[in-house]
Order: sequence, then structure tokens, then C-alpha cells
Amino acid sequence: MRIVKHNLGILAAAGALILAMLAFAYANGFFRFFGPARRIVSPNGANNAFFCFDNPEDSGVSGSIYTMLGSHVTDLGPPVSRTQLQACPTSGCPGYLSWNGKAEGIAVHSGVYIYQIRAEEQNYTGALLVVR
Repeated sequence: MRIVKHNLGILAAAGALILAMLAFAYANGFFRFFGPARRIVSPNGANNAFFCFDNPEDSGVSGSIYTMLGSHVTDLGPPVSRTQLQACPTSGCPGYLSWNGKAEGIAVHSGVYIYQIRAEEQNYTGALLVVR
């Protein structure tokens, strides 16, 4: 019983520390990346990928798409500031970059692609599936 109480106390302290860290990050306006609203993209325009984030400091945000072999496919646009953003049409996130499954106006092949979002000297990466 004594060990259980001790472990619960440690868990409670760890939980409080995590909540305090999150509150500190939120209060200080750090960039937060929420990930793509959709992980499946269709180049026919029905399903764009929206990369959602909150950017309280209006720091530059940019992104790129790569093949699984690391070849550059396209950039998601120039750095974007909070004042240029509209609410994300799919999830209501404060800001976003989007990709329509095309490179230079031409639909890419079906397959897995890697995204990289850059902001405040951080890189956020993940995978998307393009289905034609």
C-alpha cells in the first residue's frame, strides 16, 4: 500500500509538471504544430492536406514535400505569418499551410510522401499518403 501511494504521488507530480510546462509554453507564445488535418491527399482537389499550427509570435513558417527517397517535390509556400492566415477549413486550427497533391501544377504519383514544416528553428516531419 505504501509503494502504491508513493507511486501515485510521483505520477501526480509528473502530471503537474507536464501541465505547468504546457501552460508555460502556451503563455509564452511558442510555436505549436498540430500536424496535418488529413493524412490522405487526393490531387483531384477533393482532399488537400492542411498542416495546422498556432504561431503566436508571427515567426516565419514554411514547408516542403519530399518523396520517400528524399527527392524534393514542392514547397508549401513562402514563410507565412499569423496576420496572413485564415482559420483552417477542416479543423479550425489558428493557422495552416496546405498542399493539393501537385507539383508545379501536375498531380504527383500515388504513394507515400514526407512533409517537413519549419518554424522557430524547429523541423516537424511526418508522412502523407497520396491516392489518385
